[in-house]
Amino acid sequence: MTRPDARPRRLRLPDGRTLAYQLYGASEGRPLYYFHGFPGSRLQAALHHEQALAADVCLVAPDRPGFGWSDYQAGRSILDWADDVAFMADTLSHRRFGVVGVSCGGPYALACAHQMGQRLDYVGLLAGMGPMDIPELRTAQLPALKVMFGLARLHPRFASPLLSLDRLMFLHTPERALKGLAGLLAEPDRQLLTDDPLAAQDFATFLAEAYRQGIRGACLEAGLIAAPRPYALEDIQAPVHLYQSGLDRHVPEAMGRYLQARLPRASLRLYPQEGHLSIVINQFPQVLADFEHSRQNEAA
Repeated sequence: MTRPDARPRRLRLPDGRTLAYQLYGASEGRPLYYFHGFPGSRLQAALHHEQALAADVCLVAPDRPGFGWSDYQAGRSILDWADDVAFMADTLSHRRFGVVGVSCGGPYALACAHQMGQRLDYVGLLAGMGPMDIPELRTAQLPALKVMFGLARLHPRFASPLLSLDRLMFLHTPERALKGLAGLLAEPDRQLLTDDPLAAQDFATFLAEAYRQGIRGACLEAGLIAAPRPYALEDIQAPVHLYQSGLDRHVPEAMGRYLQARLPRASLRLYPQEGHLSIVINQFPQVLADFEHSRQNEAA
């Protein structure tokens, strides 16, 4: 398997910040912007490099502010991300493109759909995080996540002890950190990490990269994800593809069903036997297929 250069590309934004990103798949292919999870980084998209290459898709994978090599942005909101992405697309001459948000990247994909849906050929949420301020949607969520996001909801800095420990482990003992993570995951996820050492290594690498600058960006993001969304789901008129696991302990099935019920033009694919990590690997070909189908719909 070929491995693209992990060194970041950089873009200077109008406010002077640097946005780091990487391209995976076919560099001249149809652009699909890939929004990483939390914690995460642009390197997460390397998991899909070969699949995207075969599909002639260019995965444009930016680091969000404060993650990887992207500059921290004080006081940002989830909606601000759409401005960064729009400027990035203009700079890269992508008049039309798709977006896919993985896990906590999901709210950012919806922000783009809300702010510039007319430019998007495709919007996908792969194990996409739903609202975190509705307790009944979080009943089946991992207790550790409930605690961390509950603290972040009070104030982002309250999540710092847990995120500091996470950073310490992934930067210095990534194998041990991954084993600890596996203990919190569903059986399909544990099986994936056991059966595919390369995927396990990739997960550890992109999680460590998330903390390159420290935890300031992660703390701010935890607070954003925990808070009510700054947009109404009912106002998003773009078609949204939802890919939901049945065994996900990070993003419970109730979240996917809630999003389907509130988004005016949502379609839900439910995978009862997938977990939070396994769906990202196993069902990304379906994301690419739906992205290709959106091209056909546009042509029609």
